[in-house]
Amino acid sequence: MEELFASLIKDFVEETSPLAREVANLVLRLEEAHANGEDDKQLLRAMKSALHTTKGNAAMMGLPAIESLAHALEDFCLLVGRHPEAPTQVLVDGTDLLIRSIEAALQGEPDRTPIDAFIERVVRAIEAAGQAADARSPSVQPRAQAPAQPAQPGAEGQREEKPTAASATADQDGEGGAVRIADDEVDGLLDLTAEAIISHAELVRFAGRLARGHVQRSDTALLEQVLSRLGRAAFEMRHDLLRVRLAPISTMFRRYTRYVRDLARERGQAIQLIIEGGETAVDRAIISRLHEPVVHMVRNAVAHGIESTAERAAAGKPARAQILLGARLVDGRARIVVADDGRGLDMAAIATKARAMGFDPEHMPEAELRRLIFQPGFSTAQEVSTLAGRGVGLEVVANVIQSLGGRIDVRSVAGEGTVFLIDLPVTASLVKALIFGVDSETFALPASFVVDSIEVREESMYEINRVLLCPWRGDFLRAVDAGRLLGCAGLAQQWTRPYGIVVEAAAQRCALLVDWLVGVQEIVTRPLDEPLCGSRVLSGLTILGQGRVVPILDCGEVLKRAAGPVATATPSVPSDKAAHRSSSHVI
Repeated sequence: MEELFASLIKDFVEETSPLAREVANLVLRLEEAHANGEDDKQLLRAMKSALHTTKGNAAMMGLPAIESLAHALEDFCLLVGRHPEAPTQVLVDGTDLLIRSIEAALQGEPDRTPIDAFIERVVRAIEAAGQAADARSPSVQPRAQAPAQPAQPGAEGQREEKPTAASATADQDGEGGAVRIADDEVDGLLDLTAEAIISHAELVRFAGRLARGHVQRSDTALLEQVLSRLGRAAFEMRHDLLRVRLAPISTMFRRYTRYVRDLARERGQAIQLIIEGGETAVDRAIISRLHEPVVHMVRNAVAHGIESTAERAAAGKPARAQILLGARLVDGRARIVVADDGRGLDMAAIATKARAMGFDPEHMPEAELRRLIFQPGFSTAQEVSTLAGRGVGLEVVANVIQSLGGRIDVRSVAGEGTVFLIDLPVTASLVKALIFGVDSETFALPASFVVDSIEVREESMYEINRVLLCPWRGDFLRAVDAGRLLGCAGLAQQWTRPYGIVVEAAAQRCALLVDWLVGVQEIVTRPLDEPLCGSRVLSGLTILGQGRVVPILDCGEVLKRAAGPVATATPSVPSDKAAHRSSSHVI
């Protein structure tokens, strides 16, 4: 019985938590509507509908505290509908409490103390608004106790607008919540599974005939048909399962509406968040990992980019600043934009900081100079605050995006704003990778980081201050022995590996020296097993033919190590080669 109730509570949280989050989003849209003088009836109707459903679900589960809280929020929605000047901050705080209370239901009945305090606050707000008569009316009467029976749908003369399962699922934000699948999608997957099982049975029968030596000439055509059906079923099943993992990126973008609102109020600024392309579907795992980088970029836009109201007025800009979150699909990849209409990057300050860090900004292209903001410890802030100044935010952004197989770039125009451009794969589980080998080991490298593959000739290599250089397109790249980097070989440097893989990320490049190349193919990524979780140079695993487990390299870490200090071990180069290098190539 306890297991059944625990299962029902879990279902309640999965059903109701997205409704509460939707109410929170609607409250922020309500504030926007009031600020713009727009009609709020439709928003209030949707809020009351979601709260009504939440109240009914709580009543069925025997959770009177949540039921009372939802009822009080309904009361305040009625008040706002009649008196738009009523403080919507009450709704903001109430929905926050509702979300926390619903999630706390997994551990039992939520604490009534903050809920009772909020209900009293609703009562005081209604009285302060001069609604004593409405407070005594059955339609607007806040109560500390739950109603005996939940109201029937449509009791207020409006059609019940219950949020759909799709919208509820979308608010899971890709953070490991339950994923709802439509019945027709389940049926399609079952049909493909049945087809795969039938094909497998036919292959088993063919293997039996082959073992007994009873193979007939017609079996060749039959085998080709079975393999074709099995391949098609596997391809369609993979496509359908990957589609199930996708969620609209608006599930993440909507979370920043409240964040931007609070930051703007804290700093006394007027900032509007604009969302475009929210319907763009991206892997839930990517959405979850992308949250932290976008938080950093939005925070930077507020801390560094958006001017004060006085500065914007002096520059002839609208008093209300804008931050844009946009997304679209381009060539099968997700392109995400985080932009603001602020002052733009301070290129003079960036150049000063770059000079202090040992760079030569006078001889750097502007695009490369801008990308220095992703370097570790790079910050132009004069003071350290809760929003900026420590020089770690954009480094984290670049590292996370690189670990997802993506790229990030920044563009800026002085006085007009800054734009961060992020290019990401749509799915994190299926990627194209270059398969290569070092000594007797096989590895994979995400193809999105591979710029080129080259043949390496020993006589064309140079060593400068114990740094190995490899010629590439009229220039030289720092070359790194993959065996030494990955621990496949001993400390001895292998100068004679025949191939180099040119890897690029965050405006850095290196040539990874390897023994053999297999080619580019699609792989299914898997998380690292527990014993390997401490490895930074590996980002995951994949399984190739015959069950071979192949590690996937983290390109960002490869480049970081390639640019690190050179080990002091003496290369095991034959004396004649060492003499040749000493006389010809070592500077």
